[in-house]
Amino acid sequence: MQRWTSDPLPVPRHEVPFAEADLEFEGLRHDGPSFSVYLYFDNPDVDAEAGAAGERFAGSFLVFGHGECWGDAGHCDVPQGPIHAFDDRPPHPLAPINLSVECTEALRDLGDVEETRVTALAYSLDPEKKEEALRFERLTLVTYD
Repeated sequence: MQRWTSDPLPVPRHEVPFAEADLEFEGLRHDGPSFSVYLYFDNPDVDAEAGAAGERFAGSFLVFGHGECWGDAGHCDVPQGPIHAFDDRPPHPLAPINLSVECTEALRDLGDVEETRVTALAYSLDPEKKEEALRFERLTLVTYD
């Protein structure tokens, strides 16, 4: 299991209570084993067995990973950008993805806070692969009117 805790994330302010909230993972990598992730607000010491019953549970998601590359050298390397301006091919299948997790009720349960930390517990579904499965570029908290 991999444990990761964010720096404080600002909770966007609204004149009226927000209608919905999402945790947005940008540049999430899925080129390793499949994995599941449980998310918690302000609970960095959450027990590894807590699951959805853990205190301040915010949400969860599952990523179907690619696993090992069985092609020739370079087969699974993700190209960096289009070849030219008119390159309209779809992105490489292993290009990092963006993923949103709805967390409205969990954020409301925190009350009137200015910031929160997110703790993620990531569990690789491949018992032979113990490396860090959760890899991403940025995490943001977004609220909507």
